[in-house]
Amino acid sequence: MNGAGAFSSLAVSALVLVVLGVAAVLGYNAWQSRRRGARLREVATPAPSAAASGAGGRTEPSLGMADDPAQAAPGEPPRIEDAVGAAPVASLITGVCLSPLTDCLVEFDLPEPVSAERLLSGPAALRRVGGKPVALEGCAASADEQPDAVWEPLAPGQRLSRLRVGVLLANRNGALNAMEFSEFVAAVQALADRLGLLADIPDMTAVLQRARALDETCAALDAMVGVNVLAPQALGLADLARLAQEAGCVERGNNRHVCLGPAGEVLFSVSLGDAPDRISLLIDVPRAPLAAEPWARLLDCARHCALRLDGRLVDDQGRALTQAVLLRIGEQLAARQQALVDAGLSPGSPLALRVFN
Repeated sequence: MNGAGAFSSLAVSALVLVVLGVAAVLGYNAWQSRRRGARLREVATPAPSAAASGAGGRTEPSLGMADDPAQAAPGEPPRIEDAVGAAPVASLITGVCLSPLTDCLVEFDLPEPVSAERLLSGPAALRRVGGKPVALEGCAASADEQPDAVWEPLAPGQRLSRLRVGVLLANRNGALNAMEFSEFVAAVQALADRLGLLADIPDMTAVLQRARALDETCAALDAMVGVNVLAPQALGLADLARLAQEAGCVERGNNRHVCLGPAGEVLFSVSLGDAPDRISLLIDVPRAPLAAEPWARLLDCARHCALRLDGRLVDDQGRALTQAVLLRIGEQLAARQQALVDAGLSPGSPLALRVFN
């Protein structure tokens, strides 16, 4: 009886200590929240469930465009603004690497100007968390002086009055996850400590919802399209290199050659196919800029290879690609490219290159 009573008293005492500890933590968090002041404005809308959106997870690009792009994204092309909230269109065309549409952002108003060199020498943890890149941007003018000033990537010689740090919400590795977000928060807090500031961290639940929404939207738009050249005999690496050089392509390692646009952007790749008598030409649709006409350039290269090899154009199943079929593929490709434009991710744009990577 006495033993039971002692045990009960001990249990009650332990429970009281736990409650007091939790209350202390909550009180400290509330105090920190008051010090931080107003929260950073986040573009956040609850993400649709996979069942509601028809997406069972991220779908990687597939070779060929046999299906109508509308089947992958029924109705109107999905827009990132609809999935994660509205954002100024200007943020899509300034060429900076961070955007409220595609990144979780934490912003600092610096009490006095800071040199970019001081920030560029920061820890490597600010460059990547897990599979997601992290970037810093600065603004020379304060929010009071120029509320709509353009953010720019950090460069030596800058004196910054504002700073923002962003982590990409989704890429081809999938959506930002809780562990990556936690690493990002730790890196931001370390930066804030270096600058003697307080970091206003967005709510994790809202950020992860935005990440899933962006991931689902981009997965519905992601695609690769290409053709094969079927030769009458087996081909070797020397044959590939010769044909690629004749077509103006450059070697990029691993026996892969690429055709470059005027600004050095990749329009399509050329490599040996799965079968020894095939060469495969492939466009990564979100990454190939529209203005460079990647589909027309690919067809020119494929026809050149077919002529030199006395071969013919075929699909992955070895079926002949007639002019009518190629025209239909081109129309489907154009529809997918326009869907990317409508979603704010114009093929080959800085945002598209970051997300589809």
